[in-house]
Amino acid sequence: MDHSYQAWQEVLAEEFFGRQHAGHPTLFYVDDDVEQELRHGYGMEEPLAQCVGRFLRLGSAEPYSALEDYRWRMRQQDKDGVPAFLPLLACSVLAASRMVNDRNHRATAYHARFSELLTGHEKQLGSHHYEPISRMWQVLASWQHSQKGARGLCTVPAPADLPSNRSMIGFAQSQALLSGADRSFMPILFRSLREYGTTWPLPGEALLAQIEIRGMGQHFSKGFRNALQEEEFRPFLAKLIGNYAASWDGSDELVPTGVTRAELLVRLDAGRLSWVARLRSAEQEKRIELTDGVVLEQLGDTAYYGVTGLPAPSADTLTRGIRRDGDNLVLSHPSCSVLVFARDDVLGVWVGTDAFRPGEAYVVLAAPTAQRDVQRLLDKAATTGRSADTSKLAWVPRGWAMHKPVTFDDAVTLRRALQEVQGAVGLLQPPAQFKLRLEGGLKLAPSLDSHLYLRGGEPRVVVPDATEGTGTLVVDGKQRPELRKAVTAGRPVPLAVLRLEPGRHTVSYAGVKIDFATADRAPVEPKMTKVCGFIVVNDKASESPSLLVEQTLPTGITGAHCTSGTTPDASAVMELCRRDADEVLFAAADGRLWTLEAPEQPDWWTERLPDTPAPLRFEAGFHGIGGWLLERRSGRWRGRPVNSGTPKPKSAGNPRAWARAVLNAQHASVEPSWAAYVQAAKELDR
Repeated sequence: MDHSYQAWQEVLAEEFFGRQHAGHPTLFYVDDDVEQELRHGYGMEEPLAQCVGRFLRLGSAEPYSALEDYRWRMRQQDKDGVPAFLPLLACSVLAASRMVNDRNHRATAYHARFSELLTGHEKQLGSHHYEPISRMWQVLASWQHSQKGARGLCTVPAPADLPSNRSMIGFAQSQALLSGADRSFMPILFRSLREYGTTWPLPGEALLAQIEIRGMGQHFSKGFRNALQEEEFRPFLAKLIGNYAASWDGSDELVPTGVTRAELLVRLDAGRLSWVARLRSAEQEKRIELTDGVVLEQLGDTAYYGVTGLPAPSADTLTRGIRRDGDNLVLSHPSCSVLVFARDDVLGVWVGTDAFRPGEAYVVLAAPTAQRDVQRLLDKAATTGRSADTSKLAWVPRGWAMHKPVTFDDAVTLRRALQEVQGAVGLLQPPAQFKLRLEGGLKLAPSLDSHLYLRGGEPRVVVPDATEGTGTLVVDGKQRPELRKAVTAGRPVPLAVLRLEPGRHTVSYAGVKIDFATADRAPVEPKMTKVCGFIVVNDKASESPSLLVEQTLPTGITGAHCTSGTTPDASAVMELCRRDADEVLFAAADGRLWTLEAPEQPDWWTERLPDTPAPLRFEAGFHGIGGWLLERRSGRWRGRPVNSGTPKPKSAGNPRAWARAVLNAQHASVEPSWAAYVQAAKELDR
């Protein structure tokens, strides 16, 4: 796999799944115009489809195997990174965006367009080749859900939401439904509907009906209007636009991409309603000040913040919604007529949630306009909590009804009831499950083994929606009849009831296996009793490492390979590196490669300099060594020389890693000395 495919992967990952999308619904929308903008904006020389097409193994039973192999290699290097098949998936969306009636194809003909896009011939790739791509979509959705919204809220549908005859291509079609213009128009639509006093948020089907009744379809793209007319695809379109309505905070535009969205949640604790904020951003400050005197204070080392300066949750504030702006951050709670509380594992209290999950207990509050819908849902699907609690509690908003504890034992019945009732509860669908996984449980020593649990505190098994009811759950090679009921109901399956013996265990379902281990006590983490390093004599480090004894430990060098010591008078160069860079590398002239990490802010910083903001840059010192300093920001590399000299990458270090890094950043500079580095890397890469 050459650097052009990797470059497209990085561009797409940054554009659609970068951290600037935290808390935002994310559509992987790619059409011909978007592809051209990305090519010109990021300086990509090769068109997307041409780049992907070069790596297809046409004529074989598995034409995408080279791309799948590349994805697995990248996963070994970074398990939390964006799955490395984005260029192929982007092409599948590009093909979906071209699905219109023309002289050669009907609007529903997908595979001919996909094949023509990648191979130039409409029959080279057929529907029988497409199954690996549908699996890639599900892997992407699973990864995005695992990031808990930090890389954008997933809009890839669950397999159960797609028409059966288009279940594979439906993933790509789903991302091509709403163009950028469609999304920018939606707040105008939402505001015009809510001004009529409608219960909000409206379910997606009601929104589509209003678009048709009011003749607003003309404001949407042709792809959206075509999907609106398709009976099979309309339910998913309803769910997609309904999700946007549920995340709308009442402003004239959706929270712009690149602006962090802090979710304002309602907390129920000790008979009192209050606000708590949740940030999905990777970088979290201890204190954040917003407009109108609103202040967020971080609650311990969590993603939650206490909120001061806002009026308490009430019937008025909940139905109107709240929004406050700060520096590159928006705090908002959309208007709502139904509040659902669940126990939060982090805070240990009841906190507002956005979906029902079978087997869990909830407290449900319903405004007068939504009480009929809530009652219909509970009558159809709830196991407990059907009757409203008539006790007069001071914290319940005036006029609102309360149900507690509300539980749903059957996920299938719950989903069907939500689809039938719609109304104000139509958006509380259980979260989609895309792969077999473990959740919960009491972990022991996660730093040693992330899948080691206390005996008796085993995790629960979540079965994917696509295979629900089609397989048998097997634990340690045996079928377990006592777990069959939970699997049939679509609930997480508790393993603690099996009373497993300590040791390693395997869970398998529909051909997928997961391993974990149990123990009676946590293992003792090993402690380092011996230190290896380089002895320093007369300011020069030894050429080979050795054990450092008590006498040599204070002056020895550890954690670095110093094969060539530097003299005290070696020239030192100090460079300033960006803290907000995604990656900072130093490619030395002799073939060594370093990743430079931004140092942590020292504890005394805020004590002595309370009013000084954290610096934008950090210092890096280079003693007697030359090369190029490379920084990647927003998908683009920038570089500058540091006593660059003539590159001789074969003399030391890891030449292949050095060459790969230089080629990835080959457009970092136009200076002649950098061109020499790129040429040296190309010679190594042959």
